[in-house]
Amino acid sequence: MHKSLPAFKSIFLRIFLVFALFLGCFPAFADEPFTVEIGMYIVDIAHLDVKESEFFADFYIWYKSPGNASWSPENIEFMNGKIEHATPLSHLKDHSGKNVWSQRVKGTFRGHFRLQAYPFDSQVLPISIEDSEMETGQVVFLPDTTKSADFNTWVEPEMDVPDWQLNGASCTIDVHNYKTDFGLGTNRSSHYSRFTFKVFLKRLFLPHLIKFILPLIIIAGMAYMVFFINASEFEAQCGICITALLSAIALHMSQAEALPAVGYMVMADKIFILFYVVIFSALVQTVINNNYAKKRRFDVAIYLDKVFRVWYVLILLIGNLLVFLFR
Repeated sequence: MHKSLPAFKSIFLRIFLVFALFLGCFPAFADEPFTVEIGMYIVDIAHLDVKESEFFADFYIWYKSPGNASWSPENIEFMNGKIEHATPLSHLKDHSGKNVWSQRVKGTFRGHFRLQAYPFDSQVLPISIEDSEMETGQVVFLPDTTKSADFNTWVEPEMDVPDWQLNGASCTIDVHNYKTDFGLGTNRSSHYSRFTFKVFLKRLFLPHLIKFILPLIIIAGMAYMVFFINASEFEAQCGICITALLSAIALHMSQAEALPAVGYMVMADKIFILFYVVIFSALVQTVINNNYAKKRRFDVAIYLDKVFRVWYVLILLIGNLLVFLFR
Protein backbone atom coordinates (compact mmCIF):
# COMPACT_ATOMS: atom_id res chain seq x y z
CA MET A 1 0.00 0.00 0.00
CA HIS A 2 2.78 2.44 0.95
CA LYS A 3 4.79 1.43 -2.13
CA SER A 4 1.92 2.25 -4.50
CA LEU A 5 1.44 5.75 -3.04
CA PRO A 6 4.56 7.33 -4.65
CA ALA A 7 3.53 5.82 -8.01
CA PHE A 8 0.06 7.32 -7.60
CA LYS A 9 1.58 10.72 -6.71
CA SER A 10 3.86 10.53 -9.76
CA ILE A 11 0.94 9.83 -12.09
CA PHE A 12 -1.12 12.61 -10.49
CA LEU A 13 1.79 15.05 -10.84
CA ARG A 14 2.19 14.23 -14.52
CA ILE A 15 -1.51 14.76 -15.17
CA PHE A 16 -1.38 18.06 -13.27
CA LEU A 17 1.65 19.26 -15.26
CA VAL A 18 0.04 18.39 -18.60
CA PHE A 19 -3.19 20.13 -17.56
CA ALA A 20 -1.28 23.19 -16.36
CA LEU A 21 0.74 23.27 -19.57
CA PHE A 22 -2.45 23.11 -21.60
CA LEU A 23 -4.01 25.94 -19.60
CA GLY A 24 -0.86 28.01 -19.93
CA CYS A 25 -0.51 27.54 -23.65
CA PHE A 26 -4.13 27.81 -24.69
CA PRO A 27 -4.29 31.64 -24.41
CA ALA A 28 -1.21 31.88 -26.61
CA PHE A 29 -2.88 29.76 -29.29
CA ALA A 30 -6.06 31.77 -28.94
CA ASP A 31 -4.15 35.03 -29.50
CA GLU A 32 -2.45 33.84 -32.67
CA PRO A 33 -3.87 35.41 -35.85
CA PHE A 34 -5.64 33.21 -38.36
CA THR A 35 -4.87 33.36 -42.06
CA VAL A 36 -7.20 34.35 -44.89
CA GLU A 37 -6.24 33.27 -48.38
CA ILE A 38 -7.13 35.67 -51.18
CA GLY A 39 -7.34 34.82 -54.85
CA MET A 40 -8.14 36.95 -57.91
CA TYR A 41 -8.82 36.57 -61.60
CA ILE A 42 -8.44 39.71 -63.71
CA VAL A 43 -11.02 39.72 -66.48
CA ASP A 44 -10.25 43.09 -68.04
CA ILE A 45 -8.17 46.24 -67.63
CA ALA A 46 -9.21 49.37 -69.54
CA HIS A 47 -9.08 53.18 -69.56
CA LEU A 48 -5.43 53.26 -68.51
CA ASP A 49 -4.83 56.99 -68.01
CA VAL A 50 -1.15 57.78 -67.57
CA LYS A 51 -1.85 61.46 -66.93
CA GLU A 52 -4.19 60.70 -64.02
CA SER A 53 -2.35 57.50 -62.95
CA GLU A 54 -5.63 55.59 -63.03
CA PHE A 55 -7.00 52.43 -64.61
CA PHE A 56 -10.26 50.48 -64.66
CA ALA A 57 -10.22 46.84 -63.54
CA ASP A 58 -12.85 44.11 -63.77
CA PHE A 59 -12.07 40.98 -61.73
CA TYR A 60 -13.32 38.09 -59.65
CA ILE A 61 -12.07 37.84 -56.06
CA TRP A 62 -12.45 35.14 -53.41
CA TYR A 63 -11.50 34.72 -49.77
CA LYS A 64 -10.82 31.50 -47.85
CA SER A 65 -10.87 31.49 -44.03
CA PRO A 66 -10.74 28.66 -41.46
CA GLY A 67 -14.11 27.06 -40.79
CA ASN A 68 -14.05 28.09 -37.11
CA ALA A 69 -12.87 31.68 -37.73
CA SER A 70 -15.31 34.49 -37.02
CA TRP A 71 -14.31 36.52 -40.08
CA SER A 72 -16.12 37.72 -43.18
CA PRO A 73 -15.03 39.96 -46.06
CA GLU A 74 -17.64 42.61 -45.32
CA ASN A 75 -14.95 44.84 -43.80
CA ILE A 76 -12.56 44.49 -46.74
CA GLU A 77 -11.29 47.81 -48.13
CA PHE A 78 -9.64 48.45 -51.51
CA MET A 79 -6.97 50.89 -50.44
CA ASN A 80 -6.10 52.43 -53.83
CA GLY A 81 -9.44 52.38 -55.61
CA LYS A 82 -13.11 53.16 -55.77
CA ILE A 83 -15.54 50.30 -56.36
CA GLU A 84 -18.15 51.18 -58.98
CA HIS A 85 -20.01 47.87 -58.92
CA ALA A 86 -19.74 44.63 -56.92
CA THR A 87 -21.98 41.59 -56.99
CA PRO A 88 -23.32 40.29 -53.63
CA LEU A 89 -20.92 38.03 -51.72
CA SER A 90 -21.63 34.35 -52.19
CA HIS A 91 -20.64 31.98 -49.37
CA LEU A 92 -20.01 28.24 -49.26
CA LYS A 93 -17.65 25.70 -47.69
CA ASP A 94 -15.05 23.81 -49.70
CA HIS A 95 -14.14 20.13 -49.31
CA SER A 96 -11.67 20.94 -46.50
CA GLY A 97 -14.26 22.80 -44.43
CA LYS A 98 -12.96 26.31 -45.17
CA ASN A 99 -15.32 29.22 -45.63
CA VAL A 100 -15.17 30.57 -49.18
CA TRP A 101 -16.61 33.94 -50.21
CA SER A 102 -16.53 35.21 -53.80
CA GLN A 103 -17.80 38.14 -55.85
CA ARG A 104 -17.14 40.11 -59.02
CA VAL A 105 -15.79 43.64 -58.64
CA LYS A 106 -15.48 46.55 -61.07
CA GLY A 107 -13.78 49.79 -60.14
CA THR A 108 -11.21 52.49 -60.82
CA PHE A 109 -7.83 52.12 -59.18
CA ARG A 110 -4.81 54.37 -58.81
CA GLY A 111 -1.16 53.50 -59.34
CA HIS A 112 2.14 55.32 -58.89
CA PHE A 113 3.33 55.50 -62.49
CA ARG A 114 7.00 56.14 -63.16
CA LEU A 115 7.51 57.97 -66.45
CA GLN A 116 11.28 58.38 -66.74
CA ALA A 117 11.36 56.05 -69.77
CA TYR A 118 8.27 57.51 -71.51
CA PRO A 119 7.27 56.77 -74.29
CA PHE A 120 9.00 53.39 -73.96
CA ASP A 121 8.00 52.80 -70.34
CA SER A 122 6.60 49.91 -68.31
CA GLN A 123 3.98 50.36 -65.60
CA VAL A 124 2.72 48.49 -62.53
CA LEU A 125 -1.04 48.34 -61.92
CA PRO A 126 -1.69 47.47 -58.25
CA ILE A 127 -4.86 46.43 -56.43
CA SER A 128 -4.38 46.65 -52.65
CA ILE A 129 -6.65 45.14 -49.97
CA GLU A 130 -6.86 45.49 -46.18
CA ASP A 131 -9.31 44.54 -43.44
CA SER A 132 -10.69 47.75 -41.92
CA GLU A 133 -11.35 46.17 -38.51
CA MET A 134 -8.83 43.42 -37.72
CA GLU A 135 -5.12 44.15 -37.34
CA THR A 136 -2.23 41.76 -37.95
CA GLY A 137 -2.66 40.33 -34.46
CA GLN A 138 -6.04 38.99 -35.55
CA VAL A 139 -5.84 38.23 -39.28
CA VAL A 140 -3.05 37.80 -41.83
CA PHE A 141 -3.61 37.65 -45.57
CA LEU A 142 -1.95 35.11 -47.87
CA PRO A 143 -2.30 34.46 -51.61
CA ASP A 144 -4.41 31.47 -52.58
CA THR A 145 -1.89 29.19 -54.28
CA THR A 146 -3.93 26.01 -53.94
CA LYS A 147 -3.72 25.19 -57.64
CA SER A 148 -0.69 27.17 -58.80
CA ALA A 149 1.84 29.68 -57.49
CA ASP A 150 2.12 31.20 -60.97
CA PHE A 151 0.37 34.56 -60.66
CA ASN A 152 0.26 34.94 -64.44
CA THR A 153 -2.66 32.49 -64.34
CA TRP A 154 -4.60 35.08 -62.33
CA VAL A 155 -4.93 37.20 -65.49
CA GLU A 156 -7.18 36.49 -68.46
CA PRO A 157 -4.79 35.47 -71.29
CA GLU A 158 -7.07 37.07 -73.91
CA MET A 159 -7.06 40.43 -72.10
CA ASP A 160 -6.14 43.29 -74.43
CA VAL A 161 -5.04 46.71 -73.18
CA PRO A 162 -4.69 49.17 -76.11
CA ASP A 163 -1.07 50.33 -76.68
CA TRP A 164 0.20 47.93 -74.00
CA GLN A 165 1.24 44.30 -73.70
CA LEU A 166 1.05 42.10 -70.61
CA ASN A 167 4.45 41.67 -68.97
CA GLY A 168 3.66 39.40 -66.00
CA ALA A 169 1.95 39.56 -62.62
CA SER A 170 2.92 39.17 -58.97
CA CYS A 171 1.47 39.25 -55.47
CA THR A 172 2.95 40.82 -52.34
CA ILE A 173 1.97 40.57 -48.68
CA ASP A 174 3.21 43.14 -46.20
CA VAL A 175 2.24 44.90 -42.99
CA HIS A 176 1.13 48.50 -43.39
CA ASN A 177 1.86 50.66 -40.38
CA TYR A 178 -0.46 53.57 -39.64
CA LYS A 179 1.20 55.94 -37.20
CA THR A 180 -2.11 56.92 -35.61
CA ASP A 181 -4.67 55.46 -33.24
CA PHE A 182 -7.56 56.72 -35.47
CA GLY A 183 -8.89 58.77 -32.56
CA LEU A 184 -9.39 55.80 -30.21
CA GLY A 185 -7.13 57.25 -27.51
CA THR A 186 -4.88 54.18 -27.37
CA ASN A 187 -1.76 56.22 -28.18
CA ARG A 188 -0.35 53.46 -30.36
CA SER A 189 0.12 52.91 -34.06
CA SER A 190 -1.96 50.40 -36.01
CA HIS A 191 -0.70 47.51 -38.12
CA TYR A 192 -2.80 45.92 -40.86
CA SER A 193 -2.01 43.06 -43.20
CA ARG A 194 -2.04 44.30 -46.80
CA PHE A 195 -2.57 42.11 -49.86
CA THR A 196 -1.45 43.63 -53.19
CA PHE A 197 -1.86 42.06 -56.60
CA LYS A 198 0.19 43.68 -59.36
CA VAL A 199 -0.20 43.49 -63.13
CA PHE A 200 2.85 44.54 -65.17
CA LEU A 201 2.31 46.21 -68.53
CA LYS A 202 4.86 47.25 -71.14
CA ARG A 203 4.14 49.90 -73.74
CA LEU A 204 4.22 48.58 -77.31
CA PHE A 205 7.60 49.62 -78.70
CA LEU A 206 7.27 49.68 -82.50
CA PRO A 207 4.01 51.69 -82.82
CA HIS A 208 5.26 54.36 -80.44
CA LEU A 209 8.66 54.39 -82.11
CA ILE A 210 6.95 55.16 -85.41
CA LYS A 211 4.49 57.71 -83.97
CA PHE A 212 7.15 59.47 -81.89
CA ILE A 213 10.48 59.20 -83.71
CA LEU A 214 9.33 59.30 -87.36
CA PRO A 215 7.85 62.85 -87.17
CA LEU A 216 11.03 64.05 -85.46
CA ILE A 217 13.20 62.47 -88.16
CA ILE A 218 11.15 64.23 -90.85
CA ILE A 219 11.47 67.56 -89.01
CA ALA A 220 15.23 67.08 -88.57
CA GLY A 221 15.45 66.10 -92.26
CA MET A 222 13.92 69.45 -93.18
CA ALA A 223 16.70 71.25 -91.37
CA TYR A 224 19.27 68.89 -92.92
CA MET A 225 18.31 70.16 -96.39
CA VAL A 226 19.91 73.57 -95.72
CA PHE A 227 23.36 71.98 -96.16
CA PHE A 228 22.50 71.35 -99.83
CA ILE A 229 21.21 74.86 -100.59
CA ASN A 230 23.50 77.55 -101.92
CA ALA A 231 24.84 79.79 -99.16
CA SER A 232 23.54 82.85 -100.99
CA GLU A 233 19.95 81.68 -100.40
CA PHE A 234 20.03 82.86 -96.80
CA GLU A 235 16.31 83.63 -96.43
CA ALA A 236 15.28 80.19 -97.67
CA GLN A 237 17.76 78.44 -95.37
CA CYS A 238 16.67 80.42 -92.31
CA GLY A 239 13.01 79.84 -93.11
CA ILE A 240 13.54 76.08 -93.29
CA CYS A 241 15.48 75.93 -89.98
CA ILE A 242 12.99 78.11 -88.10
CA THR A 243 10.04 76.11 -89.46
CA ALA A 244 11.70 72.85 -88.38
CA LEU A 245 12.43 74.24 -84.90
CA LEU A 246 8.87 75.48 -84.40
CA SER A 247 7.47 72.16 -85.66
CA ALA A 248 9.59 70.27 -83.10
CA ILE A 249 8.36 72.56 -80.31
CA ALA A 250 4.71 72.05 -81.35
CA LEU A 251 5.18 68.26 -81.44
CA HIS A 252 6.82 68.36 -78.01
CA MET A 253 3.92 70.33 -76.54
CA SER A 254 1.35 67.90 -77.97
CA GLN A 255 3.27 64.97 -76.47
CA ALA A 256 3.47 66.69 -73.07
CA GLU A 257 -0.33 67.07 -72.90
CA ALA A 258 -0.65 63.31 -72.38
CA LEU A 259 1.60 63.40 -69.29
CA PRO A 260 1.10 64.64 -65.72
CA ALA A 261 3.18 67.50 -64.36
CA VAL A 262 6.21 65.57 -63.09
CA GLY A 263 9.29 67.03 -61.43
CA TYR A 264 11.79 65.27 -63.68
CA MET A 265 12.62 64.95 -67.37
CA VAL A 266 11.24 61.94 -69.20
CA MET A 267 13.05 60.29 -72.09
CA ALA A 268 10.89 62.17 -74.60
CA ASP A 269 12.05 65.51 -73.15
CA LYS A 270 15.70 64.51 -73.56
CA ILE A 271 15.13 63.44 -77.18
CA PHE A 272 13.35 66.68 -78.02
CA ILE A 273 16.11 68.76 -76.41
CA LEU A 274 18.66 66.88 -78.51
CA PHE A 275 16.72 67.69 -81.69
CA TYR A 276 16.36 71.35 -80.60
CA VAL A 277 20.13 71.63 -80.21
CA VAL A 278 20.88 69.94 -83.54
CA ILE A 279 18.33 71.99 -85.51
CA PHE A 280 19.53 75.19 -83.86
CA SER A 281 23.12 74.27 -84.79
CA ALA A 282 21.98 74.03 -88.43
CA LEU A 283 20.57 77.56 -88.12
CA VAL A 284 23.86 78.83 -86.63
CA GLN A 285 25.84 77.14 -89.40
CA THR A 286 23.56 78.81 -91.96
CA VAL A 287 24.31 82.25 -90.52
CA ILE A 288 28.07 81.56 -90.51
CA ASN A 289 27.98 80.30 -94.10
CA ASN A 290 26.07 83.39 -95.21
CA ASN A 291 28.79 85.62 -93.72
CA TYR A 292 31.47 83.68 -95.64
CA ALA A 293 29.40 83.98 -98.82
CA LYS A 294 29.21 87.77 -98.39
CA LYS A 295 33.02 87.81 -98.14
CA ARG A 296 33.23 85.75 -101.32
CA ARG A 297 34.70 82.84 -99.32
CA PHE A 298 32.57 80.24 -101.09
CA ASP A 299 35.22 77.55 -100.62
CA VAL A 300 34.87 77.79 -96.80
CA ALA A 301 31.08 77.80 -97.01
CA ILE A 302 31.08 74.68 -99.20
CA TYR A 303 33.56 72.97 -96.83
CA LEU A 304 31.38 73.72 -93.77
CA ASP A 305 28.33 72.32 -95.56
CA LYS A 306 30.19 69.07 -96.25
CA VAL A 307 31.37 68.81 -92.62
CA PHE A 308 27.93 69.48 -91.16
CA ARG A 309 26.29 66.94 -93.47
CA VAL A 310 28.25 64.28 -91.60
CA TRP A 311 28.29 65.73 -88.07
CA TYR A 312 24.57 66.52 -88.12
CA VAL A 313 23.69 62.85 -88.63
CA LEU A 314 26.38 61.57 -86.22
CA ILE A 315 25.25 63.83 -83.38
CA LEU A 316 21.64 62.70 -83.80
CA LEU A 317 22.57 59.00 -83.87
CA ILE A 318 25.03 59.12 -80.97
CA GLY A 319 22.82 61.43 -78.91
CA ASN A 320 19.75 59.21 -79.26
CA LEU A 321 21.81 56.13 -78.48
CA LEU A 322 23.06 57.74 -75.24
CA VAL A 323 19.51 58.75 -74.28
CA PHE A 324 18.31 55.16 -74.72
CA LEU A 325 21.27 53.72 -72.81
CA PHE A 326 21.03 56.11 -69.84
CA ARG A 327 17.25 56.45 -69.60
